[in-house]
Amino acid sequence: MQQLDIQTIYRLLLSKIRMLMIFTVIGAVSLGCIAHFLMPEKYSTGVSVYVSNLADVADSKQPISYSNLNSAEWLVKTYKEVLQNQVTLNKVVPRLSRQISPQTLAGMIRVEGIEDTAIMRITVTADDPVFAAEICNAVAEVAPQVLTDVVGAGSVTAVGKARRGGRTQPNVPRMTVLGALAGLVLAAGIVIVQYLLDNTVKTEAALKERLNVPVLGVIPTFDHAAKGGKKHG
Repeated sequence: MQQLDIQTIYRLLLSKIRMLMIFTVIGAVSLGCIAHFLMPEKYSTGVSVYVSNLADVADSKQPISYSNLNSAEWLVKTYKEVLQNQVTLNKVVPRLSRQISPQTLAGMIRVEGIEDTAIMRITVTADDPVFAAEICNAVAEVAPQVLTDVVGAGSVTAVGKARRGGRTQPNVPRMTVLGALAGLVLAAGIVIVQYLLDNTVKTEAALKERLNVPVLGVIPTFDHAAKGGKKHG
């Protein structure tokens, strides 16, 4: 079996540059086409929700202090779990224009707190941009009452409304790049494996090294199609 080092690999890949380029192009085109024509489209949108530890932000005369914000940040973590709970989802489903199970709805919603703030971000991903916004706004509408009933503390206020979702999947440019990389790696792997499995002797030096005998002479090739007058040992 042949031995490999960095220099040998570099020369080997350079000698097969055409093959590498072909595989790279094939991989990029293949995965790009699969992403564009076969992968389902997904749309995402979101709405921000402000969390306060005060019972009623609008009517309360209390100033919002640093301790209030710390408490609100803690509530964000609690609310995050409640909003993805079955109780909340069961109240969201009747508000939607399309019949959907709470289990399916749970997989479409992501709730996350924005670090070091009292704000939650509700993000919805669906197969329709309008329906994604509809779900998002329904969750934001249900959230205040559900959180009050379940947690019994604080309040939430939606910051605006979710807009029509933007397409997030499939990401054709990204898939094309991944396809190109996959094709390149595959081609390089094939070239290296072929080299390692090749037991033929190609040079006088290799013959001396393998058999440890002197080379008395070489016979020129009789293949007139060969270029450069190559010789076979």
